[in-house]
Amino acid sequence: MAWELNRVEKHFFNGTHRTQPPEETEKLALPLMNTIRAGPVQDITRSDRVGIPCCYCIRDRVPRGGLKEHPGKGIDPLLARVSSMMAAIERHFGQYHGEQMTYASFEEIGPARAVDPETLILPRPLEKGEKLHWTRGIDILNNEEILLPSNTVYFPYDSLGMTMPLFQSDPVGLATGNVREEAILHGLLELLECDAMSRAERLRDLGTKISIEPEGPAGSIHEKFRSEGIAIHLWHLEGRTKVPVIAAASDDPEKRDPGLLTMGSGCHTDPEIATIRALTDVAFTRASYLHGDTVTKSREMFLSRVGYDRMKRINREWFIEAPERPISSLRNVSSSWIDEDIHLILDELRPTVERVCVVDLSLTPVPVVRVVVPGLEVSHLHKDRKIKNPG
Repeated sequence: MAWELNRVEKHFFNGTHRTQPPEETEKLALPLMNTIRAGPVQDITRSDRVGIPCCYCIRDRVPRGGLKEHPGKGIDPLLARVSSMMAAIERHFGQYHGEQMTYASFEEIGPARAVDPETLILPRPLEKGEKLHWTRGIDILNNEEILLPSNTVYFPYDSLGMTMPLFQSDPVGLATGNVREEAILHGLLELLECDAMSRAERLRDLGTKISIEPEGPAGSIHEKFRSEGIAIHLWHLEGRTKVPVIAAASDDPEKRDPGLLTMGSGCHTDPEIATIRALTDVAFTRASYLHGDTVTKSREMFLSRVGYDRMKRINREWFIEAPERPISSLRNVSSSWIDEDIHLILDELRPTVERVCVVDLSLTPVPVVRVVVPGLEVSHLHKDRKIKNPG
C-alpha cells in the first residue's frame, strides 16, 4: 500500500539537522545495543592529535560479507557516540531476517510492478528469464507499490543458493533516524553523495574549490586541522541536483604518511552541514588509521609499497591549487521540515530518474529504511558498475 510522507519538523540544528536532540536519540538507541549484539562504543579521538570526536562500536555474529565496525563522528562526543550506535542499528536491521521475498524473473513480474534490473547499472548482462529475489517497497516519486531486486535491499545480500547475485551489495542508502522520514532523507543524501563522487571520478573533475569562514561549526572543525599543520582541500562537487555535495582531502606534510592522505565527503541541503560531514569523515579515517584496529595487513603493505609522494601524485587532482569560492556563496536549500527537504530532492531528481524507492525495514521503535534510486551512479564504490554511453 502506498503512503504519504508525514509532516515532520526539525528541532535540532547543531552540526546536523534532526527531529530531536541527540540525548533523546541515545535513549532510543541504547536499549537496542544488546539486541543487535553491539559492544560498548570505543572512543578513539585521542588516537589523532586533531582531537575531533571519533568512535566506533563492534557487532558480534555479522554475516559473511557484512561489516562489524560502525564508525561514529561528530562535532561533539555525544553526536559521535549516537552516530556510531545508529550506524550499528541500521546495519543489523539492513541484514536479511527472514522477510518474505518473491522468486521470479523480471519478465514474469513486468515493468509496471517491478524495478527494471538494467536501470541499476549492472556489472553483467541479465539473462532473459533469469530468476531473482524481489522485495516489496514504495516508489515515493510516483506514490505506488513496487518490487525491487532484493540484492539492492539487504546488506550483505545472501542469494540463499537460489540465484546469482546481480552485483556486490553495499550499505549506501541504508539509513536510520528518529522517525521514518528522517531515515529516508538520510538515505537519499547518501545516494546523492555517492552519485556525485562517482561522476567526479568518472569525469576527473572535482568541481569548485571552496574556502571556509572561521565562524560557525565547520570553521571550528577546519581550524582544528589547520592549527596542527594539516592542509585541508575542500571541493564543491557538480552533482545532478542543487543539494550541496562537499569532498575533502587532507595532507599531513609533517608526518608524510601515505595513510594520512585521506579523503571524505558529505551531502546535505545545508552546505555547512555537508562540509562538517566531509571534515568529520576525514577525521574518522585519520583516527581509525592511527588507532590501528581497523587497518588490514594488505592495506599496510600497499601503503608501505606506494609511499607518500607517489600516493599524492596518484590522487593529485585532490590537492591541486585552484581559485576558491567561500562556502557562504553556496546556496542553502534546507528548510525547517524533514519532509520539505525530501520533496525538494524528489523534485530535483524527477527529470533524471524514473523511480525513488523506499523499503521499510523497521522491526523496533527506531526506524530503518533502504532507499534505492535506479539510475544514480555507483562507480565510486563499485568500479565494475560504470554507466554505459555517459551523456
